[in-house]
Amino acid sequence: AQVTQVLKGHSNAVYSVAISSDGKWVVSGSRDKTLRVWSLVSGLTTQVLKGHRDSVRSVAISVKDQYIVSGSYDCTLRVWSITTGEMIRVLRGHSDWVSSVNISRTKKYIASGSNDLTARVWSLTSGDLIRVLKGHGGWVKSVAISSDDQFVVSGSNDKTIRVWSLISGEATQVLEGHTGSVLSVKLSSDDKHLVSGEGYGDYLVRVWDL
Repeated sequence: AQVTQVLKGHSNAVYSVAISSDGKWVVSGSRDKTLRVWSLVSGLTTQVLKGHRDSVRSVAISVKDQYIVSGSYDCTLRVWSITTGEMIRVLRGHSDWVSSVNISRTKKYIASGSNDLTARVWSLTSGDLIRVLKGHGGWVKSVAISSDDQFVVSGSNDKTIRVWSLISGEATQVLEGHTGSVLSVKLSSDDKHLVSGEGYGDYLVRVWDL
C-alpha cells in the first residue's frame, strides 16, 4: 500500500474519519472543533463545518451520502448536509462527552454513546430522542446499529458489550470477556457477528456470534 493523498487543513488532532459509499468524499472531525469534507478527486476541502463548541470526537456518513452526523465533547450531536454543508439540526440530551455516533443503514436512526454512561437512539429525520439505553457502569465508547434496526450494540469502559432491543430499550445480552475498555464495536453485514476492540487491557480483538 502507498499514500496517494495527504489532506491538510485541520489545526489540531483529527479524532475521526469516514468515507462516502461512492469513495469520492472523506469527512474528518477534529479537536479544532470543525468537520471537513474533502474531495478525493481533487484532495481539497469542499466544506468546513462549524458549530461545535468543543472537539469533534466522532463522525459518520449515511448510506447514499446525504447526511453527516457528528458527536462532540460539547455533549451534542449535529446533523449536516454533505452537499451544502448546512447544519440541519442539533441533538441535545447527553450530559457528558459524545464519544461515538453511528447511522443506521435504513437512515431512520442515529445511535450515540457518551461518557454520561448511556447510549441513545435518535430519529435521523426529526431529531427526536427515541431511546435512552441505561445499564453500563462506565463511559460508552462505541455504538453500532443492526441493519434491520432491531438492536443496538454498545461497548464501554466497564469492559462489557451490551446488545439492546431498539423496540423495548432493554439489554438482551451482556457480553463479558474483555479485560479492558471496549473502544470499538462493528457488526457484520448480516448482523450475525460482532467484532470488538479493546484498550487498556490485553489489547485484543474479539469476534462474537450473536
